[in-house]
Amino acid sequence: MKKFLTTSVFTVAVSFLFIACANQPTTSTIISDTSMLKASPFKDGAHYYLKKGVNFKNYNNINVPAIPIIKNDEKDASIDEDLLNSISVYFRRALSSELNPVVSKNPKQGTLTIEVSVTSLGKEFKDLKFYQYIPVGLALTALKRGAGFEDKNLVIGIALKVTDTKTKEVLAMVVDTDIKKGIKSDQKIKLSDVTPSLDKWVKHYKIKLQELLDNKHSDL
Repeated sequence: MKKFLTTSVFTVAVSFLFIACANQPTTSTIISDTSMLKASPFKDGAHYYLKKGVNFKNYNNINVPAIPIIKNDEKDASIDEDLLNSISVYFRRALSSELNPVVSKNPKQGTLTIEVSVTSLGKEFKDLKFYQYIPVGLALTALKRGAGFEDKNLVIGIALKVTDTKTKEVLAMVVDTDIKKGIKSDQKIKLSDVTPSLDKWVKHYKIKLQELLDNKHSDL
């Protein structure tokens, strides 16, 4: 019996490790050179690039193309195609409707293209606490997760690239992640679970765009 339990614990632990590796976020294709990015002074974990000397007063229109979404686990039925489409439409409309008024009164007739990709969307386990790294604790955590008893986090990652629509020159890039805690393993994800993160990003970028127009970040 003891040997059986030991084998079961080992098997579940190994399976857990493989699952954890498989759920790593996928890199976005809209940002090809991540070496240009540096840590954001505004949010821990976020990275950005801003072209030196760019004048956003040269643009009075913003175009936001359709937003692709990468689901971490294609077999996760709790995140379906209808949800992905709803997220894409909601995020695109929010960005366009909130950012365009910020630049609409600029004197120059230029257009910015803001490409956005949701680079990861899926459920991931919370980080292990110190005691859980002890062999017995790790085994129990693996059993608990393998049985589906432990809550997960809903992790949403995005990549954003701003270009001059005419010249295609890259003016700014951002990579960021947001987390909604306390998601059940079998919980069906709804749009309302995701919109707080999307709204937070839209508000943040609206503020930063206005600040750039006001030359408040000339030192970045």
